[in-house]
Amino acid sequence: MLKRILTGAVYIAVIVAFFFLRTFDVRLFGILVYAFSIIGTFEMVRALSHSHTTGDTVTPAPLPMSRSQQFVVYAYAFLFTPLFYIADTVHFGAGFRALISLSFLFALILLVLLVVDHKNCGLPGTGAALLCGIYPTAILSTMLLINELADGSALALLLVFVISPVADTFAFLVGSLLKGKKLCPNISPNKTVSGAVGGIVFGMGASVLLYWLYSLATGYVYSGIFSSWQGAPWLVFAVIGLFCAAVTEFGDLVESVIKRKAGIKDMGKLLPGHGGILDRIDGTLFASTFIYLAFLLFVL
Repeated sequence: MLKRILTGAVYIAVIVAFFFLRTFDVRLFGILVYAFSIIGTFEMVRALSHSHTTGDTVTPAPLPMSRSQQFVVYAYAFLFTPLFYIADTVHFGAGFRALISLSFLFALILLVLLVVDHKNCGLPGTGAALLCGIYPTAILSTMLLINELADGSALALLLVFVISPVADTFAFLVGSLLKGKKLCPNISPNKTVSGAVGGIVFGMGASVLLYWLYSLATGYVYSGIFSSWQGAPWLVFAVIGLFCAAVTEFGDLVESVIKRKAGIKDMGKLLPGHGGILDRIDGTLFASTFIYLAFLLFVL
């Protein structure tokens, strides 16, 4: 438990440090996203394309990829974040188009490999490579896009990195205290309905509280949907908290399925007591996607 607490504290300190750095230049936050992408991709490739040993049991690789497919997956992850900022520097707003172009090229090259390296590349490997590109790298693009929002980018990022761990923590605490019916016993036996509800309730509270504190500290004025009504921001951020907490918990279930299919307990060993980077940011990936869309459609 002490190891888990210390690792969690270090992780939080790193996140806080990058929030501090982005006050000098918002692009510096991209370094954190880049690290998530590279390390997360390595963990995904290892989970899907390597055999795993548990005691005396050896689980074969669920979706083996050829070396050429793995190379393309890693190249995609290594180019993704730098290309976004290079394109955005050359022409403001071009970063998003560059990411779309790179993603199409990534998929196209994987199809080309089915011909060029047909002896080693199969359809399961192609599917695995696409999955490793989407999760986490392509999904992390929403974090890059949030960081570039013209207004409220800091608030949006805070919501991602606050609601997600709050929902996780209180889902665990409430579930441990109240127990009750299992949420998805065949996927994650320890999760309960009471825990899920608790995570959502506290996620809503965290969202509203964060909006209030951020407004007091920065003078932020809500200008989104129904902004003429005084109670609109409180309702909007409560709803954002509700759905963000829900998708966070769903993201955790998605990774549980991946780990179960791969026959592993954790995605990695980088964070003692927690597992790998993907074990830490599984819900955050889904939260980031939702927060970006919510701000784009309803808040900005």
